[in-house]
Amino acid sequence: MRTLKTSSLKATLATLLVLTGSLAAAQTTPTDTRERPAVWTGLGLETILPVVQLSVSAPIGQAGGLTILPRVGVDAGVITILSADLLLSRADTGWYGGPSAGLIVTGDGGWRAGAVAGYRARTRTNLGLFVEGGVRYTVVRGLLTSHEPVPAGQSARPAEDLALPSPTLRLGLTYRF
Repeated sequence: MRTLKTSSLKATLATLLVLTGSLAAAQTTPTDTRERPAVWTGLGLETILPVVQLSVSAPIGQAGGLTILPRVGVDAGVITILSADLLLSRADTGWYGGPSAGLIVTGDGGWRAGAVAGYRARTRTNLGLFVEGGVRYTVVRGLLTSHEPVPAGQSARPAEDLALPSPTLRLGLTYRF
């Protein structure tokens, strides 16, 4: 069995003491938990289709201890959606959620409405991450068409709307200003 030299043991203990002290100081340092304007960017799935999200949010007030935080943005994938969420949260980290709506701007258009909920954390003073889920009802206009041959002298059936519940899952980063 190898014995440790006294000098290396002292150096190890001194290093641990310094690290422990700095961690304790970091935990007692007050953190700013006020909501501030933020940029949200992420990747996820809308139903089963991949989507890229780019949004901005800013606090507009308080209601019963909750911060009201509208978030507007663009969700781009197979279709492009202008989205708006009304998020409610207690602080800039932790749980949040609220109603969600959107307008589909590609093709013949459409809309979606539902709710989202998620969890935010900070990795640095201004940089953070989020994981978010939601359930929305989505209507895409004019998406379903008939592939049956049209007899001579008759017009083709008009395209029908596709309406479906669309679960979402997203992961991303936030940057606070």
